[in-house]
Amino acid sequence: MNSSVVQQRRFFHSLPRPRADESENETFERGLKILAFMMDVGLVLAPEIVEWDVSAVSGRPEQHRVLQRRACFTELDASELGMHSSIFGPIALSLSLSGLRGAGAMPVIYVPQGTDGSALSQLSTFCMRGVHHTKEVLRTLENLKETSDPAKLAEFAALSGAIVAPDLKLALRNQRASGEVVAEYSVSATDVHNVLQYVGFESIPFNQSIGILNAFQNMFYPTDNAHSGDVLGYYRQREWRLIAGDVNFSGRPMGRALSSNEVTRLNQIDSRFWSQKLMIKGVLQQRSALALVYDPLPGWNFFDLVEKIFGPKGRIAEVCAIVGDKIEVTEHD
Repeated sequence: MNSSVVQQRRFFHSLPRPRADESENETFERGLKILAFMMDVGLVLAPEIVEWDVSAVSGRPEQHRVLQRRACFTELDASELGMHSSIFGPIALSLSLSGLRGAGAMPVIYVPQGTDGSALSQLSTFCMRGVHHTKEVLRTLENLKETSDPAKLAEFAALSGAIVAPDLKLALRNQRASGEVVAEYSVSATDVHNVLQYVGFESIPFNQSIGILNAFQNMFYPTDNAHSGDVLGYYRQREWRLIAGDVNFSGRPMGRALSSNEVTRLNQIDSRFWSQKLMIKGVLQQRSALALVYDPLPGWNFFDLVEKIFGPKGRIAEVCAIVGDKIEVTEHD
């Protein structure tokens, strides 16, 4: 492929998504407020609940609701930006392919929905379900490791004044979501600790494995757009993401929570979106309170990666007033 052709393709982050009940000017004004917030605070990873119905592969009713926190980017040629912006927003931040990849971006893992009558079409759903259950197994192992750790038990005894017997038994239960106890086991804490020492020998820690699987869950997305009926609709977006959450880099979280003032400001910019309540493990939480700012390294600044900003004709001066003269601002078709 010609290198000049490669250079024309870039990643774009467009904002805000137009709404059917607002004018083009209202959409653009909302975008200016979001851009100003990003300049002050950083790149916000927006929370979304992705629902998966895996009943077809489990043989029983089974749904998973996954909290994803991500910023989305689309790989495009500049000539494609006009059509893209009409769907995803009039203000488009342009980044080089190498720049975004260097910041930790990864391509979405598209999961094709199964087709009627074809068990083989459920293969990706089967794998996605496997990631969920593997993470739960690892979480159980991590809990057992913490519970049976002699150092943790000694620390508990010192803080509480309790006496931890040398032959301490752990009461383990298999319990359904309804609360029904299916089975109970009494196992020596020493035996549990020894077995887990054996299982984890020369392997990455359980909690690190959990973080890795959580990263995968943040990257899974359906192939077809079921809302519009567009087969392969999401797949054709060529989406890449920056994510955070349970993922640490060099011993520090890759995202930080927003301050109370930042949450308030987000809600004021777009109350309809950011004040929406999301159900997480049976608890309703406001979307803005679940958001994270992407912060992978000390002093990291998202706008150091932004090489150009595109805006609608006749509105460039308003964008320049926010970003200054450090970033080139130009019109898109």
